[in-house]
Amino acid sequence: MFDPVELSHDEIVNWLFQSYEQVSIDEVANAFLASLGSRRLELRSALGSYAIARNFPRHKFSIDQMRCPICGVYGSTRQEEDLNVLNFERYKWGGVRHLDPLYIAFDLKLFAMTEKATPSDEDLELLKQIIEIASHLATDARVRDLEKALAKVTKSNKAEREELIETLAYCGILQPKGRPGFFDSFVNDDERPLPPVNKIDWTYPVCWWRGADGINRQALEYFFPLLKN
Repeated sequence: MFDPVELSHDEIVNWLFQSYEQVSIDEVANAFLASLGSRRLELRSALGSYAIARNFPRHKFSIDQMRCPICGVYGSTRQEEDLNVLNFERYKWGGVRHLDPLYIAFDLKLFAMTEKATPSDEDLELLKQIIEIASHLATDARVRDLEKALAKVTKSNKAEREELIETLAYCGILQPKGRPGFFDSFVNDDERPLPPVNKIDWTYPVCWWRGADGINRQALEYFFPLLKN
């Protein structure tokens, strides 16, 4: 259990950078791979947080705003935060707030303190199957079609598959064409439009992904170089 903490926007941003510097791309990628077979979702979570933190900009809160237009954090004064809720989300679903700077900072800090995982050949094969499915959906397939298709190859429930897919999108592996993603640069909070529908189950940018977008091989090889050949 974690005691409540009081943090300001600028303190959260500083914590994010401190946590990011304590982990490496190889560690988080291997943990993600290992989680595919073990279903240890707290290990899976770190890749999504790392992917957003890679290009996260150093910035301070503008007193002219109620909500930071860059990262989405509310208010410049200290707010009480319940880290237990965030930790529950790590273990239950592999995280649900990878766009939240507080979650990123907390997630990567805990990951840095965790014994590192070594993926198996079977784990790598699972990722290959996931990529194969995403590469060969119908051109008009939507992200929900991908979620349902992945049920055939991953031991998971619907919520876990949703978070897995969103993580691949944060990495730029599932990158909608014509929409800025997080692989090449950071996308500000106020520059993440959602589709014009009444209800949306997906975060930006994967909410825009279609089967025609397929796989971004550059991002895939960056995070998982073993899949290059």
